[in-house]
Parts: sequence; structure tokens; C-alpha cells
Amino acid sequence: MKRKRTVQTRLSDFGEQENTPVKPSPDSQVKEPSIPPKKSRPRRELWKKMIENKDEWGVCNFDGTVLFVELKNSRIHAHGMESFCRWCGGVLEIQQEKVFCGGTCKRYQGEFSKDLNAYLRWDGAKSYTLRKEVAEKEGLALEERDLADIPYASNWSALDEYEEEEEELLLS
Repeated sequence: MKRKRTVQTRLSDFGEQENTPVKPSPDSQVKEPSIPPKKSRPRRELWKKMIENKDEWGVCNFDGTVLFVELKNSRIHAHGMESFCRWCGGVLEIQQEKVFCGGTCKRYQGEFSKDLNAYLRWDGAKSYTLRKEVAEKEGLALEERDLADIPYASNWSALDEYEEEEEELLLS
């Protein structure tokens, strides 16, 4: 059996000749490379407001996962979708500030509070910065520990320094 040989493409295949000298155009004079301007990253929001009508919202604590939930027709909706039991898939029911499965297993799921401040009380947001942002956007009352000034809080991030070092390396 014979093997086919592949032929490498040559410049002459494209109508260019190998020995023809390239004449520089008058516009293509040697210029110093310009340093591109530093691109500023768009500032993203830490938290987008999600609660419009406080009467239709509550807070659930499912095994340490704390989230705002919307109540639609007495059903719990999280992130725009209805919540179901993690074991049997039944509908969740609120009974005296507790959440239970309304399906076949009837298991305890977690805590419920109509008070939206429970989100901060149950540590839905753990970082100081995020807690302040959530409280500001959603109109929540900060906990006493959040009201104390933190002297070491800075306006810079180590990631910003890393990005600057990376740019300097690329430019050098």
C-alpha cells in the first residue's frame, strides 16, 4: 500500500515570489511601540436589589444556607423557581416559622422568618462589606457588630495589585 505524501504550501502558491524584495511604503516608517491605555474594568455591583414588595418576601435557613424567598400563593419560591423537598420532591409548607415537606416524607427542612432582617441575623452574608451592601440595597437593619467601624478595611484589593504586576510584565 502506498502512502500519499502531503505537500507543504509554498508562498508561490499564493502568487507571491520568494526572492522579490518587499519595498517599504512611505507610511510604514519605524515607529516606537505605543503603550496601550490602561483599560478600566467596569465596576460590578456586589448585590442587585431583589425585594420589591416586602409583604411577599421572607427568609429561609436551610441547613446554614440562608436565602431570601418569595411567597407566591403560599408557596416558597427561591431565585424565581418554586422550591421542593430535597428528599421526595414534595411541595414545601411553612408551619409556625418552620419549613416542612408537604409531600410523602413530611421532613423538617429549615427555619422561616417573615422578618427580612433574619437574613443578616442568620449570617446569609458573612463578609462585612457584603452585609453592608445587602442592608443598604434591601433596606435592612444592620446588626450591632456591623455598625462598629473596622479600622483595617481598605479600598484596594490584592487582586488589583496582581493585575498591575501582570500588565507591567507584559509591557517590559
